[in-house]
Amino acid sequence: MALDYCSTSDIKSDMPDSFLASTTDTTYDTAIATFITAASRLIDKAIGREPGWFASTDSETRYYDGSGEVMQEIDECHTLTSVSVAEDGGTAVADYTAWVQDTDYYVQPYNYSVLEVPITRLIADWNGDKSTWAHFRKSVMVTGQFGYSATAPDDIKMACKIQAMRWFGRAKQMYQDASASAQTGQLIYAQSLDPDIKEILRPYIIGNMV
Repeated sequence: MALDYCSTSDIKSDMPDSFLASTTDTTYDTAIATFITAASRLIDKAIGREPGWFASTDSETRYYDGSGEVMQEIDECHTLTSVSVAEDGGTAVADYTAWVQDTDYYVQPYNYSVLEVPITRLIADWNGDKSTWAHFRKSVMVTGQFGYSATAPDDIKMACKIQAMRWFGRAKQMYQDASASAQTGQLIYAQSLDPDIKEILRPYIIGNMV
């Protein structure tokens, strides 16, 4: 199940002067939680990623066709557990040979943890015995946690909070396309995504990855 990118307590802590910040009043908690989940999945769709891409904690095993070259592309992965290769082209479990990280292959970007970006490529060490990735169907088996990160980055968390509270505000006015600000008297028009959210998400859209 895809995880949310913020919590009701995150939203409440940002609004200390609001009635929502009360530690005992949980009247709107269910509604806020619903908006948070919807906002999280909208963020995924807006950048063309799989559900829960920014908060992935489940371990998976995925297979790839071997590139036959030094470089092997894989899905974004923030935690790599193991890499095995069917060097002779078989697809039975026993046909896969475990490769050792930093001996048989390296991950790229090399400094992914410092850069705070996921692993996107595996590079065979041409100085060792594993110079290229076996060029067979389904010959590369990778186990790890796929996605951008285990917990949502601060900017994604903020985007989720903004969108959830926009929906919360609209819900109180029966989801009208326009509402009025009591403080300024201005009309506020609903949009598909808040401009601030669009700016936050822009670097994460497919094609703009680091």
